Amino acid sequence: MSQQVPSPALAPSWQKRFNFFSTYGLPNSSPEAKAAYKSLSFMDKMQLNSNILAFLFGPIYFFVKGMWRKGLTLFGIAVAVMVVLTVLNVSDGLARGAGIGVSLIAMSSANYAYYLHVVYRSESWNLFEGLAKRR
Repeated sequence: MSQQVPSPALAPSWQKRFNFFSTYGLPNSSPEAKAAYKSLSFMDKMQLNSNILAFLFGPIYFFVKGMWRKGLTLFGIAVAVMVVLTVLNVSDGLARGAGIGVSLIAMSSANYAYYLHVVYRSESWNLFEGLAKRR
């Protein structure tokens, strides 16, 4: 994949995320990345790793950002979880917990997925693309 330069039209918060990802990769990808991540403030760490809009809106967020393939994957995961829980007739509390779990997946994968989408023009269906620790 060839790396594209992030657009200056990106919001400053996205530029900070993209600069970190371009320089270090994911926070756990190397000793240098771990050290750089450790030096960030708590709010910067939260902003780098979390996306509250993705948590709240899930697949819709991915569609709006142009990552419709990943949005469909997330939607498929949510539907599959819902079907399994319905067939098993689980309690409402467990079903809500599973829903929160799917939202947490969206929240924690959205920022790096968007980075890959913008910088590398990723068209992958894999919601977890690049998130696995490489050795």
